[in-house]
Amino acid sequence: MLLRRLLPLVLSIAVTLALLSLFLWINRFSPLEVGQTIIRSTWGSPTGILLVFTRATLLILTGLAVVIPYRAGLFNIGGEGQMYVGALSAAVVGALPFAFIGPLHLLLCLAIGTVIGALWGALAAVLKTWRGIHEVISTIMLNFIAFQLVNELTYGMLSGGQGTSRTALIHESAKMPLLLSFGAAETSGGIVVAVGIAVVLTFALYRTWFGFHLRAVGSNPKTARFSGIGIGKIHLSSLLLGGGCAGLAGALETTGISHTFFSRFVASYGFDGIAVAFLALCEPLATIPAALVIATLRASDRALQLDLDVPKELVLVLEGILIICVAISMRRRNHV
Repeated sequence: MLLRRLLPLVLSIAVTLALLSLFLWINRFSPLEVGQTIIRSTWGSPTGILLVFTRATLLILTGLAVVIPYRAGLFNIGGEGQMYVGALSAAVVGALPFAFIGPLHLLLCLAIGTVIGALWGALAAVLKTWRGIHEVISTIMLNFIAFQLVNELTYGMLSGGQGTSRTALIHESAKMPLLLSFGAAETSGGIVVAVGIAVVLTFALYRTWFGFHLRAVGSNPKTARFSGIGIGKIHLSSLLLGGGCAGLAGALETTGISHTFFSRFVASYGFDGIAVAFLALCEPLATIPAALVIATLRASDRALQLDLDVPKELVLVLEGILIICVAISMRRRNHV
């Protein structure tokens, strides 16, 4: 059974490598040198490994933000906006003078970021249930609203100073402890949190009644409705969980890496979560290795550009080919 599920992924990776090699050969780049540079610049040094872990932390959670709603039959494209509002909320709480509560200050930042992200995601569920608006349209639109909202607040009432494009720095009590460091490179304990969330959601999806109902709604909503399962409640719960994961990703970025909120923040992690989700075949636990793959590609783009003069956009091409192949294989499997 496991081999049957993994076979489409293995074939997709093989086809991706073949197409990418052809693309590189046509553009007079050596596929072997490109592959060696990707591995050497990431997994070939402690600095590279820490960079991969740091990026994978956010990608695991933004991948889960897509996976959970998808298993309920919804497509959450709003992870980017949910991450932004979660990050800004954590930055605001982290800058408050709550040092007297000690480690609870950090937990409060993470909790607020998660809750705000969840509520932002729930807006799409409310629009779908009450007004019949498709979640793809609403989540995309909510992304733009989130971008403009946090931008106005960062430059306005939440600005860290006149002329700055960030909020005030968070207090030491709100910072995520470091897990590993090597020279200037470091990664926070956020990677442990992200992996833990993936494990918990996997258990919830396959070992609880809620998970059974969620999968039932995603597989056959009509049968689920006749069985007495509340479709609207499941949709709301799934988008709450998805938005919460994206909001937590933003909070971990604020408390563990940037220690503030910049107006530009970390663009595209929410959208990269879509790639992670499909590469993981929409399995919560599989978002961990999938996030490591995407993080490896993203962390190597600078080395490819400097060492081989390969455009950094090549990484986007690789991601696109890989996801298209995986999506095709998943669709064919679902129709078999």
